[in-house]
Amino acid sequence: MKSMFLALLLLFSVSHVHAADAPALPPAWTEIGVTVGMPYAQAKALLLEAGWVAEAPDNEGDPSFAAHPEVDCGQGWDAICSAGFSRKNEAYGLVLTPTDDGNLRVQGVF
Repeated sequence: MKSMFLALLLLFSVSHVHAADAPALPPAWTEIGVTVGMPYAQAKALLLEAGWVAEAPDNEGDPSFAAHPEVDCGQGWDAICSAGFSRKNEAYGLVLTPTDDGNLRVQGVF
């Protein structure tokens, strides 16, 4: 399962995708209250409570956000951040956008 998520994460990180192009959230997530635009900390709490597991990014070094070590951020002018979650046979990458105040907002999934 983790290798599948890592493969998706690698595929996503090498392609040029804007946060606005991210697909809609899966129904299982919207049913528990996760919405586009909500603070990531709130979405993460809802996902963990519903049994989703945050996947550690496959990189070295300090995390981009100390409070959320599962978040990985790209580099460059249009870079986005992402965090992977899995449950049973499902895995999604959550597309996140950093805010000016140092937080993250949910933008979609890959």
